[in-house]
Amino acid sequence: MYDTSMPMTQGRQLPMFTLRQIDLPQILNWEVGESYYVVMKVKMTGKNEQVNLPAPEDQSKMEANFEMQSIRVLGDKPVDAKSLEQKDFERVIAKARSGKS
Repeated sequence: MYDTSMPMTQGRQLPMFTLRQIDLPQILNWEVGESYYVVMKVKMTGKNEQVNLPAPEDQSKMEANFEMQSIRVLGDKPVDAKSLEQKDFERVIAKARSGKS
C-alpha cells in the first residue's frame, strides 16, 4: 500500500492525505517526487484511546481526528536535503508562526 520511501516515525509510516487544486492551487506547478513545506491549521474534533493500535508499551494508544481549517505553502521551491537541517527547519517554523508568506 505504501511506498518504502515514505517518511517514518518511531518505526511506522506517517499518514497520507490528498489535496485538490481548489484547496492548494500551487500543486498544479509542483513535481511528483519533490518535497514541499506546507503549513496547516487544524481543529481537533475527536480523541480516543484505541486498544488495538500498535504502540510501544510505554506509550498510550491515542488517536485523534482533525478538521483542516486552512492550508498554505511556505515557498514555491522544492525542499532539498540541506533544507531539512535543524537550523533551516527552525527558520521555517518561525516563518509559519509569524504568518508571513
